[in-house]
Amino acid sequence: MRHHRLFRMQKRGQTLFALSAVILIYAFATSIMQYNLALFTDSLASNYTLFGLVMGLPWFFSLLTDMPVGAFADRFGRKRTIVLGLLGLGASGFLFYMVSGLFQLFWALVIFGAFEGLLTVAGMASVIATSPAGKENQFIGGYSGASAFGYFIGPLAGGVAVAWFGDRTPFLIFGAVCFAAAGIAYIFIREHNRRAQETFFRAVGNIFTKDRLYSAELKEFFSAGRLSVFVGFFMLLVGMWSEFIWAMEPLFAKSINTSPVMGGVILSAFIAPFAFLDYPVGRWIDRTQKRFFSILLGLVLGGGGIVLFSFTSHPYALISLAALVSTGFVFFYVAVNGLFDSFSDRHRRGYMTGVWQSAEDIGFVIGPIFGGVAADFLGLRGAFLIFGATFLLSILWVLWERKNIRKYERRPA
Repeated sequence: MRHHRLFRMQKRGQTLFALSAVILIYAFATSIMQYNLALFTDSLASNYTLFGLVMGLPWFFSLLTDMPVGAFADRFGRKRTIVLGLLGLGASGFLFYMVSGLFQLFWALVIFGAFEGLLTVAGMASVIATSPAGKENQFIGGYSGASAFGYFIGPLAGGVAVAWFGDRTPFLIFGAVCFAAAGIAYIFIREHNRRAQETFFRAVGNIFTKDRLYSAELKEFFSAGRLSVFVGFFMLLVGMWSEFIWAMEPLFAKSINTSPVMGGVILSAFIAPFAFLDYPVGRWIDRTQKRFFSILLGLVLGGGGIVLFSFTSHPYALISLAALVSTGFVFFYVAVNGLFDSFSDRHRRGYMTGVWQSAEDIGFVIGPIFGGVAADFLGLRGAFLIFGATFLLSILWVLWERKNIRKYERRPA
C-alpha cells in the first residue's frame, strides 16, 4: 500500500510541476504584454477614467465566462480547457499588434479576457483537485509561487522590450510565448478527471441544459454559508489589487520621470515576494494553521504600504515599499486561498472554483476603473492613497469573522 501511495504522490507532484511550468511561462508573457498595454492605452485615452474603463471592462466578459468554465472544465477536461485557453491567448497577442484605436483595443482585450478565464479557472481547479488533504496551502503556494515568479521577471523584460522595440513588438512576444505554452501543456499535463470525456460542443450544451448555470454554481458556492461571502469579497479585493497595480504603476512611474526599465523594476518588486515566499508561507500556514493571523497581517502591511507608496518619489524607496506591500499580501492571499480550499472539500470543485474566480474577476473590472476615476479627481498619488485606505478598512470584517476563520484552523500534528 505504501508503494501505491508513493506512486500516487509522485504523479500528483509531476502534474503540479507541469501546471506550474505552464503558468510560469504564461505569467512571464502576460506581464510583458500588460506593462506595455498600460503605456499603450494611456497614449490612446484622453483621461484616466477612459483609460480605466478600457483596462477594466474587458474583464467583465471574463467574468461572464468564469462560472461556465468551471463546469465546462469538469465535462470537457481540465487539460484540454487549459490548452484551448492558451491558444486563444496566443491569437489575442497578434490582434493587439494590429490595433490602431481604442475601439479595436477594447475588443482585443475582450478576447484576451475570455480565453484567460479558460486558463485560470481550469488551472486552479486542477491544482485543487491534485492537492492532498493537509497540504492544500503547500500545493496552492507552489503553484501561485510559479505564477508570481513569471510575473516577477516579466515586468523587467517588459520594460526592456518597450525601451528597445517600442509599443508593438511586446504584443507579438506575448502571442508567441502563449502558443509555446499551449504545446507544453498538451504534452505534459495529466488529466485526473477520467470522466471528462465530452466533446467541446456537447460540454457547452450540457453546462446550460443540465447544470443550470449560472444559478447552480452560485447555489453551490454560497451553500458554504457566511464564510463563502467573506472569501468571495476578499478574492474581489485580490483582483482589485492586481489590476490596479498593473494599470496604474506604469503611469505613476512615468509621472515621476523614471525610465521604462526602472518602472519595470518597481513593478517587479510588487511581485517578487509572491515569487519567493508563496511556497514557504504556504508550508508555514499548513504547519501552524494561523490563517486568521496571516490574513490580518497581510492587510495591515499591504494597505499601509500602499498608503506610504503614494507619498514617495525616490525609485529605491518605491521598490522597498512595493516589496513590503507584496510581502504582506503573500500571507493574505495564500491564507484566503487555503481557506477556500478547506471549505470547498465537500462541494463540486469546478463549480466552486468558477464562482471563486468570478469574484476575483469582478475585482479585475473594478480595480482599473476605481484607479482611473480616483486619479482624475485626486491625481495618481491620491488614487494610491485611497486604494490603500480601502484595504485597511477591510480589516474590520476580518476581526468580525475571527471565530469563523478559526474553525478551519486544524491543530498542527
